[in-house]
Amino acid sequence: MKIKRIDTTISTDKLSESKEFYIRHFNFELVYESDWYIELIAPGLPAGISFTKPQRDAGEFFNGSGIIISFEVDDVDAEYQRLKAAEVKICQDLMNKPWGERSFVANDPNGVHVYIYKSIPPTPEYQVVYDSFKK
Repeated sequence: MKIKRIDTTISTDKLSESKEFYIRHFNFELVYESDWYIELIAPGLPAGISFTKPQRDAGEFFNGSGIIISFEVDDVDAEYQRLKAAEVKICQDLMNKPWGERSFVANDPNGVHVYIYKSIPPTPEYQVVYDSFKK
């Protein structure tokens, strides 16, 4: 598997404080923000950090403990099949997400979610939000 980008997602109720800390102290750039999720990217690196509320109405449920590690890959379908064949615990089956990702979730031995995805076109509703952050 060739990993193209690595993101860490932290479950917290302190979205605003987290955003301000990483922007102020580490020059991260805001690339997306909603009432339940914030995504920051490290300038010049294929890496980012995100923050999600532990409970929300949309998206997958996260219990608030541990972290989520995200890997963007070229062929998410092949990776899904490979990991299933290796009997890795799959927590969320392969599916298209409206925000523009085809993804699945596996657990590592510690119970940390590994979110593996490929970018796909978002729904028009999400595209409007993304466009609002373009400079």
